[in-house]
Amino acid sequence: MIRRFIGKLTPEVRNDENAVRKFGLLRASDLFSDLSEEEMGDVERMTVMTSCERGRLVYTPGETAEALFLLKKGKVRIYRITPEGKKLVTAVIAPGTLFGNMEFTGTTLSESFAEAQEDSLICVMSRHDIEQLVMRYPSIGLRLMGHLSQRMKELEERLEEGLLRDMTARVAAALLRLAESQKTSEIKTTHQDLADSLGTYRETVTNTLGQLQSEGAVSLERGRVVIKDTAALREIVAAERPERN
Repeated sequence: MIRRFIGKLTPEVRNDENAVRKFGLLRASDLFSDLSEEEMGDVERMTVMTSCERGRLVYTPGETAEALFLLKKGKVRIYRITPEGKKLVTAVIAPGTLFGNMEFTGTTLSESFAEAQEDSLICVMSRHDIEQLVMRYPSIGLRLMGHLSQRMKELEERLEEGLLRDMTARVAAALLRLAESQKTSEIKTTHQDLADSLGTYRETVTNTLGQLQSEGAVSLERGRVVIKDTAALREIVAAERPERN
C-alpha cells in the first residue's frame, strides 16, 4: 500500500550518499533519538525518503490508511473542503512532525488533503513497518503517544477557537497558537493562510490584522506577522472565550 503514496511523490534514488543523508535526517527526529547505530540502520531500511514540490498533494480524501509520514524539511498543510466549497485548514505541519492516517495515532485521511506549501522532504513509513518498530523498540511507541497527545492538544485549541464568535478574538487566538508552534513571535504566515485556517475570507483577516496593528498588538511585514503585545492578544481571546463549567 505504501507504493500508492510513493507513486505520487518523488522517491530518492537509493545510493550510499542518499542513505547517509536519510540516516542523518532520521537521527535528528526525537522519535528515533535514543536508538543505536544498528537500530537506526533497521529504521533507515524500513523507510522511504521522498521529495514533494510546493503545491503538490501528498494525499487526498478516500485514500487508505496504510502510511505514516514524517516531515523532515519544508511545510505541509492539512485541510478539508467545507460544504460551501471553502478550504478549512486543520493543521500546518512543521519539520519533525508526524502526520497521516494510522489508527493508533487517532488521525484520519478520509476527508483530508495534505498539500506541500514549500518544497518538502518527507519520510514515508508503512503501517506494518511502524507496528514492527513499536514492538521492537518500545521507546518509539512512547514517543508516538507523545505526538498523539500534542495533536489532541492542538485539536482542543482549534475547537475552542471555533467557539469564538468575534473575528478579532479568533485571529488573536490563531496568532497565539502559531507563535507557540513556531516558537517565535515573528510568525511566518500569509493573510490567505490565516483565512483558510479560520474558514473565512482573506479580506476579513486583512482588515482584522490592520485593526490589531493600529492597536499596537502586532506589526505586519511581508510574509509574516510580528506579535508586539502578547498580553493584549490574550486579553482579547479571554474576553470572548466561553467560561468553562
